[in-house]
Formats: sequence, structure tokens, C-alpha cells
Amino acid sequence: MAPFLTIRGILFFLLIAFATAAGTAQSERLRGTLVVAVPVNDGLVACADKRLFNVDAGTYRDETVKIRRVGENALFAATSTVGFYDRSKKQVVFDAFEVTAAYSAKHDITDAASFFDGLRNEISLQLRSYLAGRPYADWPETDKANQGLLFNLVFYTLDGDVVHSHTLKVFYEKAPSPIITIPPKFTEVVKSPKLSGKGRDVMGYLARNPAVATEPSILKFDESKFDLRAITVRDAVDFSRKLFIITNTALPQARVSATFDCAYVSHQLGFQWLDGFGRPAGPYLQTAGIAAP
Repeated sequence: MAPFLTIRGILFFLLIAFATAAGTAQSERLRGTLVVAVPVNDGLVACADKRLFNVDAGTYRDETVKIRRVGENALFAATSTVGFYDRSKKQVVFDAFEVTAAYSAKHDITDAASFFDGLRNEISLQLRSYLAGRPYADWPETDKANQGLLFNLVFYTLDGDVVHSHTLKVFYEKAPSPIITIPPKFTEVVKSPKLSGKGRDVMGYLARNPAVATEPSILKFDESKFDLRAITVRDAVDFSRKLFIITNTALPQARVSATFDCAYVSHQLGFQWLDGFGRPAGPYLQTAGIAAP
């Protein structure tokens, strides 16, 4: 458990480091995100806020779908610097969501070793292509404070009766020949709620505000009390909503929207979009790519 938590066992979470990549006025950094993943009796519910923040312009839009489907039994989200927007071209010139989604559409994630090795190669190629098209002076600087971390990809897969999370971290160092390092995926079994992206901000707030953290609707998601057999899909969505509202209202510096999207991966029904009350949403009108904030 991270040392800043003063309340034992509140929300076992996955802490994803934050990345900052410098850019010029014509190559602006696009960032997010808060993702809440909750295992339930028949699978997993994952929710993500909709805000995409343009670090350099100081603007944002709350229209971005940050959860992406991978077949019937998996999904993914990206956190940290998820893209670069070229103001002169008025388009996203590197988009972690789209690179990963395009790769995932053509490869079978059930062959995990091959899938993730190929994805590591694809991300490296796409990043190098992005950098090669720009003057060296315009390349993002190395984020030394975060050991060069650029962005993370977090996949959730339903493997039989077990939910796994798989994390890929992408590190970058500015050099005439750019140094791009993507270690092998880190995989773990998901037995209790996990937060990624702005999870550190949320957990810090709960640690400072025990009256909020010990509310029954939040406390039952505590690692020491969590029982996925007693958690419904609606419970998971309601819990996620509370965290998005807390982050949006009490932690504006985290830049997380109160609006959110949710998806459900289950043994019986496969992948489903959910509405804000945990009900099947039917066909989902997903936005085409990342719009510029």
C-alpha cells in the first residue's frame, strides 16, 4: 500500500505514473485520464472520464471516449500524454489510442505473448515515424522527473474466470537517435478495484478526508471489505460515478470530467457499453479519434 494512504486498505489501486512531454506551440500535448476498473461476479466493469486536456493551450473538451474494445473479452485505456496535436495542420499527429486500436483490430489478444510483443514494436515504429517528421528542436523533451515515462497502456482481459490487467509503459529519451524503451508487459490478477491515471490524486484526497472515504458506498470497495460476489454492475458504475464527481469538484487540478463512459466485459455477454446507471447502452456512437481540445 502506498505510504501516503492513512486509512488501511482503502481501495487497492494501480498507481500509474504521470508523464509530461514538452512540445512546441505546433505540437501540443494531449493528456488524461482517470480509469476505474471494478471486478464483478461475471466479469469486469471499466469506466473512464471524457476530458482530454491540451497542456500547452490550457484548453479541454469533455467528449473523448477513452475506453476501447478489444474483441469480445478485453478492453484498454491509455493514460498520461496520450497524443500530440499539430495546430498548424489542425489534426492529431500522434494518437496512442488510435495506434493501439488499429493494431488490436488486426491481432488476437488471446495469444498474449505474440500480441503484446507485436504491439511494443508497433508503438516504437509509430513514435519514431512521428519524430522523424519533425525538426529535432521540436521533439518533446525527456521527462526526467518521471524517468522518461511518456504514456501507459492498460489492458483488461477476461480469461476464463479470471480478470487480468496488463500494463505497457512507454519510455522516451530525446537524443539524435531517439531512445524508446517499452519493457515487457506487467500482468496481474484483478481481485479488487483498481484506479489508473489520476488515481494518485483520488487516493490522496480520500486519505485526507476519512469522512468521505468511510461512506458505506465507498467503503464497501475497500480491499479489506470487497466481495465481488456481492457487487453488481450498477454498484460498480455508481462507485465510479462518485469518484469522477469527487475528482471533478474537489480536485480541479486533476482535470477529470464528471461525465464518463463505462463498458462491461462478461462471460455470458462479452463486451457491452453501459449507460450512466449500469444498464446496457446498445450500439455506442463512439467518437472518431481524438478531437483537439
